[in-house]
Amino acid sequence: MEDNKDVVKTEETVEEETTKKTYTEQDIQNSFNAGVKKANSEWQKDEKYKEFLQWKKNNQNDSEKINELQNSVNSLMKENALLKATNEVAKSDVKPEFLKFVTSEVMAMVNDTTDFETALKDYKQKNSQFFGEVVIKKVQSSPTLNGGTKETTTNDIMNNILRGGRN
Repeated sequence: MEDNKDVVKTEETVEEETTKKTYTEQDIQNSFNAGVKKANSEWQKDEKYKEFLQWKKNNQNDSEKINELQNSVNSLMKENALLKATNEVAKSDVKPEFLKFVTSEVMAMVNDTTDFETALKDYKQKNSQFFGEVVIKKVQSSPTLNGGTKETTTNDIMNNILRGGRN
């Protein structure tokens, strides 16, 4: 009979230890992650899954190439439009030193309702100072022989400085 008491006491002790055991959130999370990892490893070994991953990788590479080519085409189209605009502005009798400026100004005026030619005409009417022939003004640097007024040149300034130092 005493042996039975020992057995009963042992079962009560085990029950007390079991009820005292508490699981932390980390224990539950680790147990869950282990189950997920085991489940994932099972289906990741499947050949159809590997084929799917290869197909997905190839498809992404193709879409990246398409995007890269599309970006290249867009860039070239913008450059072509700018060159055409620069050529048209140059034909419109703009002064060479203002070519880039006038081109950018006219391009900024182009929108859904205004085409390039109309914008260029409007800009030319409003800003005539950027258009016309280039005027080259010749400055006389030698003494005048006809008795007219002589403009001050760099040589005259230097000579006056040197003469002033002697006096």
